Amino acid sequence: MNLKKIWIFLLLFTVVTGYSQKKATEVITNERTFGKNLINNSEIKGIDYIFPDRIHGTYYDSYSGLLTAQLRGLSKNGKWMDNTGKVVQYDLKNKKSLWDKKIVYTTTSLQQFRNTIIYSIANKSICVDATSGEEIWKVKNNIYYVDANKKIGIGYKFKTSTGYTNLLEGIDLNNGNVIWQRELSREYGWNDIVSLTDSTLLVVASGLHKINLNTGKGWDHTMKTGKKDYKGNIAANAIGVAAGLLTGTFLMSTGHNLVRDLVSNTIVDSNFIYFASKENLVKLNSASGDPVWEIPLPGDHGSKSSIFIKENRVYLINKGIAYMGDRMLKFGKPFIAAFDDQSGKQIFYSGMDDDPILNFQLDDEFILLIFKSGIKKYKLETGEMYLEREIEENKYGELKYFVGSQVFVSTANEALINLLKIDSGKVYVYTNQGKILSVDKQLNISHVFDRESIKVSYLQNEDWKFISKGEQTYVFDDADTLIAEIEMSSSTFIHNNILYFTRNNILSSIDLNQLLVKKAD
Repeated sequence: MNLKKIWIFLLLFTVVTGYSQKKATEVITNERTFGKNLINNSEIKGIDYIFPDRIHGTYYDSYSGLLTAQLRGLSKNGKWMDNTGKVVQYDLKNKKSLWDKKIVYTTTSLQQFRNTIIYSIANKSICVDATSGEEIWKVKNNIYYVDANKKIGIGYKFKTSTGYTNLLEGIDLNNGNVIWQRELSREYGWNDIVSLTDSTLLVVASGLHKINLNTGKGWDHTMKTGKKDYKGNIAANAIGVAAGLLTGTFLMSTGHNLVRDLVSNTIVDSNFIYFASKENLVKLNSASGDPVWEIPLPGDHGSKSSIFIKENRVYLINKGIAYMGDRMLKFGKPFIAAFDDQSGKQIFYSGMDDDPILNFQLDDEFILLIFKSGIKKYKLETGEMYLEREIEENKYGELKYFVGSQVFVSTANEALINLLKIDSGKVYVYTNQGKILSVDKQLNISHVFDRESIKVSYLQNEDWKFISKGEQTYVFDDADTLIAEIEMSSSTFIHNNILYFTRNNILSSIDLNQLLVKKAD
């Protein structure tokens, strides 16, 4: 065995067998005060869980009460992440570590689904028991979707001779056995996964595919959702846009030259499915997969798009973009069009010789479109352009997207107020200079909020909104009344009214029932 093969063997051996530390990683706990309830002036207390290294990611299993923490340090200058680290399984209820494992981040990915942890290493998936850390099984299949209720995972079979195939397999997560196989093209990657029922999925990959999780059976409707060997230019405003436009949770690319995401969102109702690809807009019978109608898109203009239904019409916003990796490309041509829901007949088509459409919003009887250097307003009834307004880029920056109720701004007396409560008749547009423009119905800019006055609600539920300002978080109730101030970061999740957040090597928890205390007399 040559030195290269020995090194590869030792690396994989370390990743797969590095489970056996007898003494689990020590986690120190510390109670402290995090902030104040502004209604009754009481202190808000919580617990710090201090890990020995920086927390790279967490997963909390609400069924077992176990927390999986991925630890990954930084270089001395803080610019680079270490290639190796640990996975620590921690029992939050009993405040003790159960086990830990080494992980090589350059060769290994980790997924967790309730009590099941899956390590994907090269061409293998290894299932580990979450409580004991022991290996249960391994398969030559990179599992990347799991139904936690049915304990079934799906992924493509790997063959040593040819690599990943188009043979999709259903894997029983109890034992690793293959329970079904089905041919499903991965040529353009996977764009989206939609749960239709508790036992069926709709997969967007080179078209639409209905999959019964128990049997693998279901219908296929093939469509073109990507393009290979494309030599287009990267759009100048690509930076930062991709994250807001991606629809797929799991994406499987088949090459660096693949132009992907030439798809719309998927609309599913009780009887029908609506979807657009690079070439067609289709309405399918959801039970059989048979087309009710299928309409070719004009010319070679199809690209990434959005569809919505309003008053018996299907509207399509073709954005004129695609993605290669995470980079946005100009692709196709931007246009809007409307089609009759019953027949699919085109009602109008409005093409544009513009840069890509970055965002859209409905406003009464109009569609508002954002381009990097302006806003246009089109009539929903006819598709005619009603108004347009160029924006001074040197003054305001390039436009990016509409913002809504998640944004709060500082007023003259330094109070925070929900942006939409200032004037619900306006629309608000974010720019790449960190400004928000208040735009009236005539597309005039009536006010500009600068970066310093803008605060974003990074977490909210039916009771509270959490708004970050540096290391301080402001908590608002459902009436947008400020009720608490807490020292915390924005890496946060809530379970059973317990707020968890991470900062460097510390996981903190706060019982939010402390915010429910009534105002003192």
